Amino acid sequence: MSLNPRQLEAFRKVMSAGSMTLAAELLEISQPAVSRLIRDLETALSIRLFRREGNRLIPGAEARRLFREVERFYQGMESIERVALDLKAARVGNLRIATISALGLGFMSEGIQAFSQAHPKVSVSMDVCPSQDVLELVTANQVDVGYIGFMGTEYPGVDAFQQASVAAVCVLPRGHVLARKKAVRITDLHDQPLISLHSNSPLRLRVDMAMASAGVRCRHVMETTFAHSACSLVASGLGITISDPFTATQLRDPRIVCRPLVPDIYYTFSMVLPSHQPRSKVVNDFIGAMKVLFDKHFPASGS
Repeated sequence: MSLNPRQLEAFRKVMSAGSMTLAAELLEISQPAVSRLIRDLETALSIRLFRREGNRLIPGAEARRLFREVERFYQGMESIERVALDLKAARVGNLRIATISALGLGFMSEGIQAFSQAHPKVSVSMDVCPSQDVLELVTANQVDVGYIGFMGTEYPGVDAFQQASVAAVCVLPRGHVLARKKAVRITDLHDQPLISLHSNSPLRLRVDMAMASAGVRCRHVMETTFAHSACSLVASGLGITISDPFTATQLRDPRIVCRPLVPDIYYTFSMVLPSHQPRSKVVNDFIGAMKVLFDKHFPASGS
């Protein structure tokens, strides 16, 4: 026995509407065509589904039992269609992010908020960890998108895309003498107490090179892993620091001020994605939200 989907659809409409005439209007076919579909279904099932009493169409017990199953089937199909449409429109799904602390401890939250408002049914998770850990998570396909410090060499299993290059800033206690300047020259940092990032930080390497080139020597009072910690130490009056602008601007601590550095020391980072993996619309929409965020806060940055 082979059931024809068109016959089942006609049966469902007749049961729902209570008449073949209304079912024909809903299906946008003729009433005789509906009658023929019902007769063919009865023949295929070897069951009489309806009896007539005057102008009334009375479904039998078999028809009511069959209708329950047909309705369950169609509701399941409609549910699948809704899910498919939601997936197509990126309204449902999961988004897994891994990022370095410079972006993940404040700046990225604005992008995630904008994304989540547009995709309220998408579940978002975020790991904040060093660049090497981000790369390992992306390689293992445990996250959909990652952000790391600039990667100068290829990494197996990862597609890397360099993002905007933004100028680092000098972070000072609000009452510091250099806070009176509109911009701080690298030579102004001579003999200043400096809170440094760890020596494996790409930004630390650029700062050290700029100071060596200018003949500047600072008093290194402390090292720390995260720029967020360095800025907090500046707020406590321990010294000054050179920070990525994401951390410095998002900290919003009234005890510190940020000033541009002259000449510029650029902070660069990369977006990384699993190689050979198709990107979902959810991932593409998040990437788009982050681009809007970067353009908003750093419109003059290079990509």
